[in-house]
Order: sequence, then structure tokens, then C-alpha cells
Amino acid sequence: EMGYNVILPYLRAHGKSEHRYCTMGWLDRLDIIDWINYIIDKNPSAKIILHGASMGAATVMNATGENLPSNVKCCIEDCGFTSLWDQYTVQIREMTKIPANIILNIVNTVAKRKLRFDFKDNSPLEQVKKSVTPTLFIHGEKDDFVPFWMNYSLYEAASCEKQRLVVPNSAHAISELVNPELYWSTVTEFIDKYCK
Repeated sequence: EMGYNVILPYLRAHGKSEHRYCTMGWLDRLDIIDWINYIIDKNPSAKIILHGASMGAATVMNATGENLPSNVKCCIEDCGFTSLWDQYTVQIREMTKIPANIILNIVNTVAKRKLRFDFKDNSPLEQVKKSVTPTLFIHGEKDDFVPFWMNYSLYEAASCEKQRLVVPNSAHAISELVNPELYWSTVTEFIDKYCK
């Protein structure tokens, strides 16, 4: 409706992805960079906006911590987590009485061996510290799946130009449904600031 072309790639181990294992946005950041380069190859003057929710938000934040082409004008992250370790800790505490570090250390050892992927590397918080991509940080105030406090941490850590949108009465990944007018007016204004 805003006149943009949209590419919606499957993240690893989702949909028709050929990958067998989900890396929660870490190795996926490299796939997003490949898509960015693909777009620029087809249209060198393309203006690119990254937009993701939840794990997609972690993916686009992770991508912004890399050296991106100037074609990438801005990023919108909606309810992303600070780090995979933090997010899994929250979920494990919800599901079990076993200390999260015990489970995470075991599973992380397997992931490092099998996938060459360390959970501790997947830190959107560390990536946004390096980012120069203007980023809009969106979070539902009542999100308890990716806790609301993570939005504060991410926003404070970001070194790029930034804006924050907190959506009252919104749980995880439904801010657009809870208050579509606020959500889309903020997103549109943010995009227009960097893409017009």
C-alpha cells in the first residue's frame, strides 16, 4: 500500500528453507545480507528497508551490526530479543525448574559441535552497538514472551539514529493489530524520514 516492493524470505529451517536448523536470527543475518546484495545487483539505486518481528526483529538487528551498503536506509524491529541466551533463559524459567544455565550450556555445546553456532554470539544487543542504520524499536507493553524490558536495553545500547514506539496493551508481536493507526503512522513517518 505504501508503494514498496516486498521480499519475505524464509528464515533458516522455516517454511521452504533448505536449512535444517534454526539459528534464531544469527546465521540468518548473513542470508539477509545476501538478499540485500541481490537487490542491489538488480537495482543499484534501490532504497532498502529492513523490517522484522520477533525472531525476524533479531535477524534484522543482527544484520545492522554488519557493514551494510548505503542502500539500506533504515530498520524496523518489532519485539526483538536482546540475545538468544537471554531469550532462552526467559523461556526455560517459564517451562522448568532446572536452572537455565545448565540446560543452555549442554544445548550450546551440541550446537557448537553440530552447527558451528554459539548461542552467545547471537546478540542483537551487541550488534546494535555497532549499527549505523537508523532503527525504530517497537515493543508491546504487555509482551511477556520477549519481555518488555528487552526493548529498553536494545534502545539504550543502539549507537545509530533511533526512535522508540511502545504500544500500550499489546502482547507479543501483535502491536500492529492492537493499534494499527499508531503502528503504521509511526512506521510510515520513520520510513519517510530516511527514504524520501
